[in-house]
Amino acid sequence: MKIRASIGTAAVLGLEKILLQAKPTTAYLLMYSNTNCLSNCSFCPQAKESEGRRDGLSRVLWPTYDLDEIIEGIITRETRLKRICIQTIRYENSTEDLLEIIGQFSESKISTPLTVCCYPTTKEIFLKMKNFGVSRVGISFDCATPEIYNEIKGKKRGSDISWEMMEKSIQDALEIFGKRFVSTHLIIGLGETEKEAIQFLQKFYDQNITVGLFAFTPVKGTTLEKHPQPDIESYRRIQLARYLINAGKTSFSKITFSKKVEQRDQILDFGIKKEELEKIISYGKPFRTSGCPHCNRPFYNESPGKDMYNFPSELTEEDIAVVRKSLIDSI
Repeated sequence: MKIRASIGTAAVLGLEKILLQAKPTTAYLLMYSNTNCLSNCSFCPQAKESEGRRDGLSRVLWPTYDLDEIIEGIITRETRLKRICIQTIRYENSTEDLLEIIGQFSESKISTPLTVCCYPTTKEIFLKMKNFGVSRVGISFDCATPEIYNEIKGKKRGSDISWEMMEKSIQDALEIFGKRFVSTHLIIGLGETEKEAIQFLQKFYDQNITVGLFAFTPVKGTTLEKHPQPDIESYRRIQLARYLINAGKTSFSKITFSKKVEQRDQILDFGIKKEELEKIISYGKPFRTSGCPHCNRPFYNESPGKDMYNFPSELTEEDIAVVRKSLIDSI
């Protein structure tokens, strides 16, 4: 059976020889199909109407391998991988193929925690995943509001998956996998305000659902190939707010937003004392890649040498100085 692996994952498994500036701490795998995904997300090169590379996702290449090669590499090599993440695409019989992939991992007796990031499905399928040893699932809204979802992923893109279906499925997943073992994603830069992003983060935090934060990345051949990446200062404020909410140090109701039209609900105050905020920034942790445990997604949203939206490893003092400079007007 064929499956894709991110080029960084393949290098860690000894399937490719490339120089890695940062090694992935999770094995990132992507279901293989010789057709495009039935979904039509406007940012994705896998989308039904995309003219982008079929071996691409965000700015990362995903070569194809035999699933047996991947499993053997995880078993035999000292990879230090701490999680396996299977990402799905939709095609005819894709759910059956997903269960077969998970089943092969289960038979291999690999002890590394297994995550599936999938489209909405039924409680029955979630239960089968869990019985095969999947420890957590992700269902990605990607968009901060139903209106943006409709434009980017939903009805206006010809999709039969609505925001309401997403909400029901993520609640079904929560019932099967339990609190803090279900996640979703939020892509910043799709037209949301900072206030809308923080509302989204708070909503899912209150439901014990973790949120992985992404920066929109334009990919050639997609509908949004000319759409800009988000402003780095705005992204930093949202990262910081996400961390503070997850740490229980603030909440949406405590955060102050600008009322100036031109600032579009920009964060003005995080709702905690300046001294504590400075201390938290100096740790650097709020600006690390967020999502499932041990997920670092090296250079998924950025090119080496350019702005780092999500740092894949511990920040240096120089990194923290750069981050602090981008936040200077907010603290």
